[in-house]
Amino acid sequence: MTNKVITAACCIIGDEILSGKTKDTNSHYLATTLFDLGIELKTIQVVADDREAIKKSVKELSSQYDLVFTSGGIGKSIYICPTHDDITYESIASAFGLEMKVDQMTYQYIEKQIKKGGGKEMTKHHARLATFPSPAILLRERKEIMIPIVVVNRNVYILPGIPRLFKLLMDSLQMKLQGLSGTRFYRREIATSQSEVVIADVLSVAQTKADLFGIKIGSYPIWGAVDDDDDVRVIVNVSGKDELKVNEMSDMITSQIQGWPYYSEEKRSRL
Repeated sequence: MTNKVITAACCIIGDEILSGKTKDTNSHYLATTLFDLGIELKTIQVVADDREAIKKSVKELSSQYDLVFTSGGIGKSIYICPTHDDITYESIASAFGLEMKVDQMTYQYIEKQIKKGGGKEMTKHHARLATFPSPAILLRERKEIMIPIVVVNRNVYILPGIPRLFKLLMDSLQMKLQGLSGTRFYRREIATSQSEVVIADVLSVAQTKADLFGIKIGSYPIWGAVDDDDDVRVIVNVSGKDELKVNEMSDMITSQIQGWPYYSEEKRSRL
């Protein structure tokens, strides 16, 4: 097991995200999944359905981070034809100088699903759903999931934008990703009735000590009404890969800010 931190980046692709038509939930699911696996998500980029924007983003992220996950811009469903703006595979292939080739295993699976759904035969448009950058690694981590996760340039994982499919495929990667990260992150949250201004110096000194152990400390003020039984004004978050040090730092901060453990799930809006 290792405490080395693997870094990751996310590229969300879609005009519908940038226009506000669709709410992005995939980056949030990715962030929580990676945190639990001990992988640090460092940045999230959102780009339009534009070839040059996609190419620029994935090349930049691939060169700067250990892992890159894209979401969106590939076949909306295996039961329908891809739309005109399904350009992610082609754009990412172009970014790394790759060809586009039909994967026969995926092609045959889609063909069966088309017939099962009452369709007559595969068209060139259906075939696009089985056409991936090449050379690439096609991951099928679970036997029941025949549509692969395409990995190019050794670290770019191309996933769909549909939240249900994104979640399903991310879940299938967990064992593989756990092997890369070695150890998970540990997190403790501390509530206090003191204001951020009052506890600022305490947290500053604590962060200096925490830096020695790769531990991060964040403070999040609570806005809006507070519960009658806990006058919470600030939540302090302590996280890192060394569980012992996370607990030590948390206990020290708790005593210095007159705090108490905070376990509730996002009960109030935070800044």
